Amino acid sequence: MPASPPATLDPTRFAGQVNDRPTALYQLRNGRGMSVAVSNLGAKVLQIIVPDRHGEPGDVALGYDNLASVIAGSPSMGAFIGRFAGRIAQARFTMDGVEHLLPANGGAHCVHGGPGGSRHQVFNAEQADERSLHLHHRFSPDTDGFPGTLDLHLTYRVDDDHTLVIEHEAVAVEGTSVASFAPHGYFNLEGPGHTTIDEHVLSVNADAVLEADDDNVVTGARVSLDGHSLDLRQPRLLGTGEIGNGPLVIDHAYMVSGPTSGERLCAVVSAARSGRTLEVWSTEPVLQVYTADALGRGTQPDHGKSGVAHRPRAGLCLEPQQFPNAPNCPGLPLNTVAPGRPFTGRTRYRFGLMV
Repeated sequence: MPASPPATLDPTRFAGQVNDRPTALYQLRNGRGMSVAVSNLGAKVLQIIVPDRHGEPGDVALGYDNLASVIAGSPSMGAFIGRFAGRIAQARFTMDGVEHLLPANGGAHCVHGGPGGSRHQVFNAEQADERSLHLHHRFSPDTDGFPGTLDLHLTYRVDDDHTLVIEHEAVAVEGTSVASFAPHGYFNLEGPGHTTIDEHVLSVNADAVLEADDDNVVTGARVSLDGHSLDLRQPRLLGTGEIGNGPLVIDHAYMVSGPTSGERLCAVVSAARSGRTLEVWSTEPVLQVYTADALGRGTQPDHGKSGVAHRPRAGLCLEPQQFPNAPNCPGLPLNTVAPGRPFTGRTRYRFGLMV
């Protein structure tokens, strides 16, 4: 018998308050069997239901099924990251001759915008139809320590071809700000809790990665993937390392190949048992690939939907973004937003089937 279709998340279990702001869950549907559940806490995508090769719907995103679990769980799970994705070395940088000190939340470093980053914030949300959701958050130096006041306008949309489209626009309200945003979904094309990602096959459209130090902070150097153990230009099984005796362990920033403007194909994933595929397209120049080897290794268990314990390699993160640690690396392009000079970006996660 085919497996029972997954239950959509219950919005009543996400109603509450965080930092005196109301929280809610929103459902997006395309009318062809795809549905996406988004919490306005962190703009987190907590469920994505798409059909498998037999037409049976299944959930392909890790997440949580109530507000308390979202608060207690991994802060990046499904979140939209800002105002600066990745690590900023020593939680400081200098711009226009002024040194800016940031809150450190990852050892000595500022990670994913720090403790005041968007993954911890309640967004304003407005849903005009069942296919799309508009969210808004204002970044302020009083909240996150970064210079400049910045408005983030974020749209999630589901299309008929089973694509989740994520569009963002950053508008400077006052001052100049650094800006790098990234969706941080955890994907498992076989279904959360059933398998690890080791039977997934991944290819990444990149000829180089960014060098990182022992704290996984980008140094600014570019490393060719020619002969590299993590060269993914050809599809590779994630459960098989270079010499076939261990999984590919990845937490690297890949420089996406192709035109410098417009959308580019960043990565392709497939899973043989379900027959599902995932293509990642984005306007962003870098793809952070993370095989979630640290997931579930905290002092407290991390329980997801239906009580499933999140464990290492339970999901795959594919995070298009700007250049990590660019404020401290003169050789890397630094994205900034100033009054009259907004920044827009778009990422598409397109789910399909193997042929």
